[in-house]
Amino acid sequence: MDNIISDQNVFSKFLSFLPFETFKCSFLDNGVKKLTTANLMKICVTMQLGNWKSYEETEERIRAMEGTEELFGLTSISASQLCRRVNALPSILPRQLFLAAVSQLSKLTSNGKGIPSLGRLHLVDSSSLLLGPTLGKWTYFTKHSNCVKLHTRIVITDPGTAYPDMVIPSTGNVDDREVMLELVTDAHATHVMDRGYVDYKKMDYWVENQIPFAMRIQAKHKANVIKSYEAPDGGRVKLDALVVMGSNFRSMEQPLRLVEFTDEEGKEYRVVTNRWDLTSEEVTELYRHRWIIELFFKWMKQHLRLVKLQSTQPQGIWNQIFFAMTAYCVTLYIRLVEKTKKTTWKVLTLLRIHSDRTWKSFLQELHRIPKRTSKGRQKSQHPPNEIELDDAGVAIVKPVGVSTSSMAKYKKKRK
Repeated sequence: MDNIISDQNVFSKFLSFLPFETFKCSFLDNGVKKLTTANLMKICVTMQLGNWKSYEETEERIRAMEGTEELFGLTSISASQLCRRVNALPSILPRQLFLAAVSQLSKLTSNGKGIPSLGRLHLVDSSSLLLGPTLGKWTYFTKHSNCVKLHTRIVITDPGTAYPDMVIPSTGNVDDREVMLELVTDAHATHVMDRGYVDYKKMDYWVENQIPFAMRIQAKHKANVIKSYEAPDGGRVKLDALVVMGSNFRSMEQPLRLVEFTDEEGKEYRVVTNRWDLTSEEVTELYRHRWIIELFFKWMKQHLRLVKLQSTQPQGIWNQIFFAMTAYCVTLYIRLVEKTKKTTWKVLTLLRIHSDRTWKSFLQELHRIPKRTSKGRQKSQHPPNEIELDDAGVAIVKPVGVSTSSMAKYKKKRK
């Protein structure tokens, strides 16, 4: 990190890694004195980094913060004006900002070889964000829910580094298979997908163009076994075979490899792939890494509050999604550049705690070595003792296993 300014604000330093100066739009900023497009995008990314939960809170934060004139080009802004500008901001601009952050991560991780023995992985999946029943009718999905989707591709460059390099927002009625060709493109990475992406024509296309993939299939999908291979004795792999997917009505033209296995809980999985260089056990490990994208969606919803949409307008929602993804990428970028062993969540937590302090103090805390060197209190191998229940004079307690009477709430106490 060159030219570190020791007394620079933490938010200011984080934002300096993003090319906001390239988003000067004369047609959008015509007649605008302070809330330019670049300043608006800075505020939106800062909202995600700082966990500012609403435009109303953002209004108060900007008014209370020191140095907002230098950081955002203004000292105050109304929540309603901020909401209107975000809803009117062309989503192509937040998307370009996100791709600029991805480009920096891509350069930083270009030497990453992915997972040992498996190589680089691209995890493909989607997640839904619910809207209200009234203002979200334009996202109608079922009679019980309105939602939007974010179709995402996660790149795994090494066992500890994963980031989104492509995000396609959509309304809830867009099927995953409608966007999969835009997400499955790289011939140098293995694309791992779940059951919702089964499409025989597209799978034939990937085999013909030598695009590696691994996909879970359902029990209803018929696989015609051409040749079976020996599975490891005593392992979880039940079948390793050359198959042709489909039936007489509809089938694939290209053969695939089918591996059937069970997990630790005995649940059965069926995975088809065009990677023949892996052992059957490595194929099971390949699909196991798909869970990383589920953890990523959970991370985004919990720590960046992506589950809480700040707008009910399409463009406002698309913009929030790209700003949240940008915030994740810049946080990961700091972690990788500083080569800290702390997690991305820990880096973001420290950012929020030290947001009003200098960059130097943030780095000192980021690289602080704990004084305690012990492993801490260890768990006992003996089963815990029975806990004696105590109502403390205010509670009603009942030992575990004692049945509950369905009529208890209707019975009156006898005098």
